[in-house]
Amino acid sequence: MNLCVLLVLFETLTFSPHPDSTIRGVYINPYQAGNKEHLNRIFAKADSGLINTIVVDFKSDYGFLAYASNVALAKKLWAIRRFIDIDNVIERAAHHNVKLVARIVCFRDDYLSQDKKYAILDDSGEVWHDNKGIAWTNPYQEKVADYLIDITKELVERGITSVAYDYIRFPSDGEVWRIRLTKVMGKRYEPIITFLEKVRNAVDVEIGVCVFGFAVWQELKAEGQDIEKMADYIDVLYPMLYPSHFGWNFKREVSEYWRNYWIYFDSVREAFDKLPGYIKVVPFVQGFEFGADTFNSDYVFSQIHGASAAHAHGFIVWHAGGDYTISWPALSWAHNAVLKQSALMSLNNRMKARGQRYQIPNPHQ
Repeated sequence: MNLCVLLVLFETLTFSPHPDSTIRGVYINPYQAGNKEHLNRIFAKADSGLINTIVVDFKSDYGFLAYASNVALAKKLWAIRRFIDIDNVIERAAHHNVKLVARIVCFRDDYLSQDKKYAILDDSGEVWHDNKGIAWTNPYQEKVADYLIDITKELVERGITSVAYDYIRFPSDGEVWRIRLTKVMGKRYEPIITFLEKVRNAVDVEIGVCVFGFAVWQELKAEGQDIEKMADYIDVLYPMLYPSHFGWNFKREVSEYWRNYWIYFDSVREAFDKLPGYIKVVPFVQGFEFGADTFNSDYVFSQIHGASAAHAHGFIVWHAGGDYTISWPALSWAHNAVLKQSALMSLNNRMKARGQRYQIPNPHQ
C-alpha cells in the first residue's frame, strides 16, 4: 500500500483508543490448534502486537468435538477427536494475553444427525444432506439444544470464558426444497431464540453468534436469523460480511477497495442501529481469495478500514486453512493505526489534565 495513502487512512481509523480493547483476531481450525509449532507462530504474532484474540474450533463444521470431552452423548456418537489439549491452549492464551473464543458449530452436525430423531429429514424420510454432503440437526428438537448446552457447560467448566455459536441457523445450501422438518412449533427464528435463552440461563459465559452478513440488513426467515430478537441473549455479534458473499450490485463502487470499505462501514452501522448499545459488533473479515478481483493485503485492510471507521469493536480475520500470509501486513497496518490513535489520545488526556490543574476554581460555580 502506498505510504501516503496509508497515513491518510490511519487518520480515519477509529477503533477504541486503548489497543487491548480492540479485538484483532484470527481463526484457527482444530487441526492447527493441536499443532504446537503452529500455535508458537500464532502466539509470536500476538507477542508482537498484531493480534490479541484467537477463535478456535471446539465443535467443528462436521460436528465432532475437537478436545477430550466427557459429554456422554458425544462419547456414544463417537464424536470426539482429541486434536486440542484444551488446558494447554487456555493456559498459553492467558500467558500471552490473548482472548480465546471457543467456536461451537451448532446445527451442522454429521454425528448427532446419525440418529434420525435429531436430524433434518428429506422428502423420502431419509437424513437430508447439504451441498457438501453434511447432515444437519433439527433446531426444533429440544434435545439438540440440550446437547449443545452440555458442551458449552463443559467448556466453561474447563476455563472457557467466551463462545461463538456458528451455523446457528437452518440450512441454506443444497436441495433445501426437499427438507421436511418435524416437531415444528412457530417460525424458524423461535427455536434459535429459545436455544440462546437456555444458554443464557444455564451458563455464565460471553455469548457470541456468527450470522450471515445480510442478517444485519434484514431478518433471514428461511435461516431463522433475526439479530434484533437474538439481542436479548447475546453479548457479541459476529457478522460474516465477506465481500465475495454479496452480489456485485450491493455497494457497487469505483474500486474493489472502496466497495469492501462501504460493505463493512454500512453493515456495522446497520447492526448498531438494530442492537442495544451494550452488544459488541465484531465482524469477520475475508482473509481468503474467493470472489476477489485482486486478493492482496489491501483487500483485507479495506474491510478492516471500513469496520473501524464505523466504530466496530474489532474484527476477526477468517481463513479456513489458517493461512494468513496475505493478512499479516494488513494486521500490522491496523495495529500501527491503533497504537498511533492510543498515543494521540494519551497525549490529549495529559494536556487536558495539565490545563485543568492550573485553572483557578470559580467560587461562583
